[in-house]
Amino acid sequence: MTVMHQIDQQICQGLIGGAVVLAGDLEQDLFAGAWGYADWQDHRPMTMDTIFDIASVTKPVGTNSVLLAAVADGLLDLDRPFTDYLPEFTGRQLGSVTVRELALHISGVNINYCRTGTPEEMRRDILAVDFLKPPRAEYQYTCTNFILIGFLLEKICGRSLAEIAAERVFRPLQMNETEWTKPAEGGLPRTIRTVNADPGIISDEGARNYAPDPLGNAGIFSTAADLAKYARMMLRSDGSVFPPDVLELCFTDFNPAGVAHPHSIGWDKMPDMIPAGLSGETIFHNGWTGQTFWIDRGTGRFVIVLTNRMESWDRAKFGRKAIAEEVLAAIGAGA
Repeated sequence: MTVMHQIDQQICQGLIGGAVVLAGDLEQDLFAGAWGYADWQDHRPMTMDTIFDIASVTKPVGTNSVLLAAVADGLLDLDRPFTDYLPEFTGRQLGSVTVRELALHISGVNINYCRTGTPEEMRRDILAVDFLKPPRAEYQYTCTNFILIGFLLEKICGRSLAEIAAERVFRPLQMNETEWTKPAEGGLPRTIRTVNADPGIISDEGARNYAPDPLGNAGIFSTAADLAKYARMMLRSDGSVFPPDVLELCFTDFNPAGVAHPHSIGWDKMPDMIPAGLSGETIFHNGWTGQTFWIDRGTGRFVIVLTNRMESWDRAKFGRKAIAEEVLAAIGAGA
């Protein structure tokens, strides 16, 4: 099966409306293509410059980037309790929880948090969320971890996540079409419709209601080309954005042996979502609206699959993996 056939099949099955795919290495793009519709209601086609609500890919590209900058600047110690930096937190804890444990999704925090009300009401309620299990007991992915990380980063840096990410990462990398809480200026006509929101509207309920301020779990809009710039920065690791030892945090599995889910600071490493053709040194992250972003230090390659998911989360997630495998097979065959 070719890449085109794999994507066409998923479109015909109603799994996705369309897809933009970009794969490459440090030197060049190795595969690029766009299929289907960015907006199925008005039959607006996908193009390589389509802007996506990247949902939870915001966590590694946005919030985690600010976290890395704070570590590099000596403003934060990952192994200190997060409440040292966020003393206004009042929720119940079942043990001292570190910043690292939040970033690894082993904090034990409640996955449910306030997504409605005013930004002030949301913040107050999130700062009172309870931890339901002791830290390091198990892996439980949740937006709550990165919302709390976002709050503490804004506290210690004195500025919004969006401002810091733009200054430290997006502008230096010339990611000119990457913005938090809205598409880049003039980009709305190129922005996807998501499964639950019109073009330009944040799909995540909490991040949408917290806007125009950024929330640490979701809300960034970006393009495949901009994400490729981020991937090359990660692969190059030349100190231009983050020191190499700080970037190493993103490639190292820090979860304890008893936790059956490998994870680095900000990135997933679970083998079942690493496509054939990439190595065990791969890191990745999924986005609820239909995106997966893989970076493989072992092969020196990255794969970006951006879709507008229309159906089951699990089916769509593994559908993106199948697309990536066809892309890697095509690259390997010299196509």
